[in-house]
Amino acid sequence: MKKLLWIITIVLTTAGFSFAAGDQEASAESPKIIMNTFDDLWPEYMEEALIAAGLGGTVEFSTVPQNQYETNLKIQIASGEVGDLICMDAPTIAYYADMGALESLDAYWNKDDFNDLVGSAKEAVSWNGNIWAAPLNESNCVLYYNKEMFEKAGVLAVEGVENAWTLDDFLDAAKKLTVKNEKGETEVYGIMPQMFSIDQKNEGMTYTQMLWTWWFGADIISPNGKTVDGYFNSPESKSALQFYADLFNKYEVAPSTSMVNFFAGEKVAMYINGPWMTGVWKNNYPEFNDKWGAMPLPRGAAAASNSGSWNIAVTAQSENKEAAFAVLQAITGKEGAAIYCNESGNLPARKSVLDKTDMSTPPFNVIQEQLMMTSKARPVTPNYPVISEAYMNAFNAVAYGQDVDSAFKEAVQIMNDSLADK
Repeated sequence: MKKLLWIITIVLTTAGFSFAAGDQEASAESPKIIMNTFDDLWPEYMEEALIAAGLGGTVEFSTVPQNQYETNLKIQIASGEVGDLICMDAPTIAYYADMGALESLDAYWNKDDFNDLVGSAKEAVSWNGNIWAAPLNESNCVLYYNKEMFEKAGVLAVEGVENAWTLDDFLDAAKKLTVKNEKGETEVYGIMPQMFSIDQKNEGMTYTQMLWTWWFGADIISPNGKTVDGYFNSPESKSALQFYADLFNKYEVAPSTSMVNFFAGEKVAMYINGPWMTGVWKNNYPEFNDKWGAMPLPRGAAAASNSGSWNIAVTAQSENKEAAFAVLQAITGKEGAAIYCNESGNLPARKSVLDKTDMSTPPFNVIQEQLMMTSKARPVTPNYPVISEAYMNAFNAVAYGQDVDSAFKEAVQIMNDSLADK
């Protein structure tokens, strides 16, 4: 089967690395480890970590666009053509472990080193009594804003979670920040209320859209993982979907058209996303570096911020599991994590690296407070991919103008059917 991918060619080095019983040589005879990933996870920074560990050139990064990644990964697992290592978002770990696609890391990972992970990361990579993956980083989102646009519109940013905007404050600001020309065409939208424009379909959408349900005081599934009735299927949750739809269709403060580079391109005044964006702006849009600020996420009936990020796992199909784990450790270990997070602008998932990270400047000062006071994880269930897709489809659909009642009903039905099948 032809793989829908292209391979990043990496320079081969011959430095030694330490693993298990002693030093081994990274040479042309070492097994080539294949990792399934996508460009937005910065494989170039993973390679920097590998070079630092003496493992440069030992990995082929097999990439597809992020929107195609999950589908492509499932196809490759089913066909027996998946790589030695795969990247996966935290809530999908249980899904892949449950299907038997992952190698348990309990026999490989030193417990003291595992305990260097922050608590939320340890919980994210563990399921059913086993460790299944290692985190690239931890995450949390903030409300980014354009400083010049705020000043021009007379909108004042707030500091501190205790001073976070209410949803009414948020909507009022979005209205003030939306700019239309003489023809009535929108030149600047007040808010991009999710990670990407709504023509996109990937976990980054659910990751940020789920905030709206939480802010309205609802949740997604029951603690026993058997139903969404009384959780996503609740009046509060439906109200969240309606509020979100109104941002696009009633108030017209959010764009329902496909957009790229919308925040750094100054087409949007506020943007919900994570700390990794600072690395994107620093490396690709340096002229924008002094134009953005970060403030706490708004709150409704409840305050909430998201957590949980991408991880690397050894596949059950790999014929080079020890070598694959050595690569995993080189990227996600103490030195590798410091390199990866520093270069990408991500939040470290290791306590030892976090202790050395400057958390005094935006967005990290906001994130540090939110992680302690408002952070919330997406539900952990083997059914998560179905839950996530149904959720995202409902939010995208109402943004495009589908009536809330039908989109909500359809999502509830799909979610409950998937949980009943389990």
